[in-house]
Parts: sequence; C-alpha cells; structure tokens
Amino acid sequence: MAQDLIYMGAYYILRTVKIDNSNMHNLTKDNLLGRVFLNCLASRPIDGYFTCLNLIRPLLENSYFQSLIAGFYINVGYNFSSVRLSYFTNDKEGVKKVIEDFLNNNSDLKLIKFDEARKENFSKDYGGTELEFRKFLHTYTQIGLDLLDYDILYSRRLVAEYRLTYSPQRISCKPLFEPAFRNHSKFFNQLDSSSVGQLWKDLDYWYPGGDWTHMLVNMLLPGDWIYMNEELKNFFLNPDKKPPKK
Repeated sequence: MAQDLIYMGAYYILRTVKIDNSNMHNLTKDNLLGRVFLNCLASRPIDGYFTCLNLIRPLLENSYFQSLIAGFYINVGYNFSSVRLSYFTNDKEGVKKVIEDFLNNNSDLKLIKFDEARKENFSKDYGGTELEFRKFLHTYTQIGLDLLDYDILYSRRLVAEYRLTYSPQRISCKPLFEPAFRNHSKFFNQLDSSSVGQLWKDLDYWYPGGDWTHMLVNMLLPGDWIYMNEELKNFFLNPDKKPPKK
C-alpha cells in the first residue's frame, strides 16, 4: 500500500492512500461516539458538500487518525453544503487533537460544530443491535467513498434509482447495487462472505421509520428527499407492491 507523509500540527505522520480496516476488529457497541460538522469556505449546496468531502480525505486516510478510531460514517450536513463526520473511539481527546491539528493546517475548511465523543446507544431508533448497526454505518461509508472515487454522478444516479424504483416496491437492492459494488469498491471486495451476506440483509432492512439504505442515499445523493415531505415519506414507507410500468 502506497504511503506518504503529511504534516499534522507539530509532527509528521503517515498518510495511507486507502483505508484498509474491513474487518473492524476494534469496533464494539461500547465505543464512544463523536461527531464533527465541517464545511469549506464559500461553499454552495451539493457542490460544497462534495468539495468538503474531498478536502477531508487526507484526515480519513491518515494512519494515526485510523489508529485512534474503531470506525466512522459520513452524512451530508447543514444546508447540503457540509459534511457530518461521526466516529467511534476509545480515545476522544486523541481524536479531537488530530482533528483540530488537521483543521489548523487546512484553511479551506471551517469547523461548524464539534460534538464531544460520549457513550450513546442509538440503534434503538433504527432497529437491529447496536454493534450490527455500527458495523453497517462504517461499511456503507467505505463503499460509498469507493464509489465516489470512481464517479460522483454515477454514484448519485445509483442511489436515486434505488429510491425511485426499488424502495417503493420493497424489493431487494442487491440486483442494483451488487454489480456497482463489485466493479467499483475495493472495500466491498475485501469483505468476507459472512460480512457480504450481512450487508445485503442490512441494506434491505426496513424499520418503522424507514430503511437503512437511507444512510447510503444520504451520503451519495446527497440527502434523502423523501424525508423532506410527509406525503412523499408516506408514499415510500407504504409502497405500491405493483411492478413499475416500463
């Protein structure tokens, strides 16, 4: 794996080219959960989000940052122009310092909000077990980053097709997503068969408030517009079982 050096505050640390933690051995239901909201200066909706996401790549790929966390996931933030980075850690002060040092050396990024890492059981709002949900959050994010590396417009169209065609019928997303993941996600192809099987179950999981694939849609589209309008939300949560007209 190729590496280079990146300056972080008063010291240099290795920056790896790709994230390689597909087994998530250190991720537990008890890791603290922290969140940071970031945007880039003079950012516009959508474009600003993707610009900001690109600017934080060196942080996400940083080997020291990775050593301090057990996993992370990404959502679109305020006004569709910012990134919400959530991370799981047992060293909240270490992670906070790395992020602060990174921001101090990146004038194009602006900190909106920093939520201190704390114990949190948030799977209760989404169904499933806490550890299962955390693993899913980390997994979809790594696959999403790979897809965006391949092509942003392709990634956006992919999740839009899911939301428009597959989710109203509650049919499995596997026929749509599997070719994309296999062809364009190194992370997906590193997963063992058990993890892949669990991923398809997670992506097809619906709880009373929505579907877990909402997280991937939110990251790649970005945003998930069915949640902006109650009538749309009701339509997608109470779908017509008939197949779509060709």
